[in-house]
Amino acid sequence: MKRFILAPVIIFVLAACSAPVAPLATPVPAITQVFVVATPVPQATPVLAPTVAPTPTALVTASANGDPAIVPILMYHHLADLPPDASELRRTWTVAPKNFQAQIEWLAQHGFHTITMEQLVAHLKQRQPLPTKPIVISFDDGWEDGYTVAYPILKKNGFIGTFFIYTNPVDHKSYVTWAQLQEMAAAGMDIQAHTLTHPHLRDLAPDAALKEIAESKTILEKRLGKPIVALAYPFGEYNQAIIAMLKRAGYESAVTLAAGYRQRPDELFTLHRIRVSFADSLDEFAGRLPN
Repeated sequence: MKRFILAPVIIFVLAACSAPVAPLATPVPAITQVFVVATPVPQATPVLAPTVAPTPTALVTASANGDPAIVPILMYHHLADLPPDASELRRTWTVAPKNFQAQIEWLAQHGFHTITMEQLVAHLKQRQPLPTKPIVISFDDGWEDGYTVAYPILKKNGFIGTFFIYTNPVDHKSYVTWAQLQEMAAAGMDIQAHTLTHPHLRDLAPDAALKEIAESKTILEKRLGKPIVALAYPFGEYNQAIIAMLKRAGYESAVTLAAGYRQRPDELFTLHRIRVSFADSLDEFAGRLPN
């Protein structure tokens, strides 16, 4: 912005007299220019909200006196819609996808934290801590809906699923593929064993039973590059000889069909599970879980 200051001009009046008088020559000062530079207005510095660190998940440690751990292990098989005339057997071992999604969302809303079988074993054997309200969400057999239905819903809710796979049908119709299992394992899903062919283990000769148990573990470990620590007994059938074979093959735990959610350190090879079926309402589902 410029401001101009004009110097005053002196005017001389000539008096009437006989001899003219020459006016004094007074130099007129030059016009002075004054520049006013506008000072920039300082901009307000934005105040950033302090970064809030996420609240860490509280942990629970196993009891020193060997009390049971409260860890539900949910058991699913098929995730599919069924016709009204579906058999009781199919209704027992199937859950509708929309119901499964509602169940998983309920678990997330009520503060449950999924864990792997390896974490559960470490908790029971070595008293390693677990997150509060721990839960295992397990799927038997290796049906393709474990990848197409369960896996996306679990990921969306930040959950881990434990998939007990029997290996011979992998890459065949209606079952998962090795590529899908590798993808899920790389994403943090828990892959465990369910034998080679899903036989009645107690009916097999000892060598055949051991082969089912040991070779399925070896195949999964080779394919996925991760240790296999647990097996789901086909049909829930086992005896002391079968448990001895599992230990010989290097397993650290096994799950049964026995209902309940109290897992004891001295029952690592007979862990309990909670079956979820087609007709279960959300209230019935929630009612089987610890508060």
